[in-house]
Amino acid sequence: MWKVEYKNRFLKELSKLPEGVQAQAEKTVFEDLICENPFVLGYLEQMKGYPGKYKIRIGQYRIGVTIDKQKKVVCTELPIERIYTGFFHS
Repeated sequence: MWKVEYKNRFLKELSKLPEGVQAQAEKTVFEDLICENPFVLGYLEQMKGYPGKYKIRIGQYRIGVTIDKQKKVVCTELPIERIYTGFFHS
């Protein structure tokens, strides 16, 4: 089973999302990611040029995720519209 960690900033920004997007994001990160293999869900997309960094698309928003495959840890970083500018420059 994979462990999912939530950064404080992620939780704070999640509460600011539009209601429909927030509900879908909460289901994805609080229910779906807690599984035997999060890669089979079809949500995770590797970010080109950033090893260990992934994004989950929810409408026009992206959730930045850092994954440590050896430790089996998924760390949710930030829900944002412009993932490449916000995820790496925050």
